[in-house]
Amino acid sequence: MEVCKCNICQSSNMENLFKKDSWDIVRCSGCGLVFVKNIPCDTNLKNIYDAEFFKDGQKSPIEGLRFDDSPAYINASKRLEKIRKMGFSNGRMLDIGCSTGIFLKAASSHYDGVGLDISKYATEFATNNLGVKAKCGTIFDLNFEQKNFDIITMWDVIEHVRDPDKYIDKVSQFIRPGGLLALSTGNIQSLMFKVQKKKWHLLIPPQHLFYFSPNTISILLENHGFKIIKISYDGQYTNIGYIIDKLKRIHTKNKLIKFMDFFIKTIKLNKLNIYLNLYDVITVYAQRDSEDW
Repeated sequence: MEVCKCNICQSSNMENLFKKDSWDIVRCSGCGLVFVKNIPCDTNLKNIYDAEFFKDGQKSPIEGLRFDDSPAYINASKRLEKIRKMGFSNGRMLDIGCSTGIFLKAASSHYDGVGLDISKYATEFATNNLGVKAKCGTIFDLNFEQKNFDIITMWDVIEHVRDPDKYIDKVSQFIRPGGLLALSTGNIQSLMFKVQKKKWHLLIPPQHLFYFSPNTISILLENHGFKIIKISYDGQYTNIGYIIDKLKRIHTKNKLIKFMDFFIKTIKLNKLNIYLNLYDVITVYAQRDSEDW
């Protein structure tokens, strides 16, 4: 039997936390990384990210809303504003896990961008509907030139991959010395997780396989030649309908939530955008160290 090891520090000493939907969730006794014990194979994971996955929630432009008014576009614009304020106002950009291309579209006026996603549906949507460059595959499938990108973004991606250590190692090869890596992921040390435990809305194996803290994500990036510039706890714009849908999935038998869903749709407030910050997502900005790493 293969020994389960931590993806960051390679320790085989694990603490069993609990089961979630038949998946064992464990914590490394060495560095504290929390993850799914038995990682599914690539084929099984790829099957999760079908067309329905990208039609759900806010991963695609919302019917009936101007594109500029969609929550995903507003959030993308806010992220790009922060990147520009860090001194990266133009250049070559790679958006890993680009989904349907909304972030790339928002970035297109300032950056020469290309996206990457494992979903054929998502990349074709990005290319055909939004007119951005998007390639289907993983970072291991495509032969980008080394040190080719000034900026690499990974919004809500690192928790999905089977081998974050190997993934970030590859990212470090594609980004130029001094280049910026920006990523976001759930924070397993957040108050929301501590209160909700198994009902935490970001604890969704096997879609999410790894659950980072500010410390563990910092260790991972520093192991591959990145220097942490900033870690922030940013909220996002979302619409009321999306929030209600997430609550329905977590609390499947709650009659009040079902009534709220009916009421919100009846008075047509489900597409109303609001700013929400649960302080359970970390956004990390890190700079690639010098060329001699």
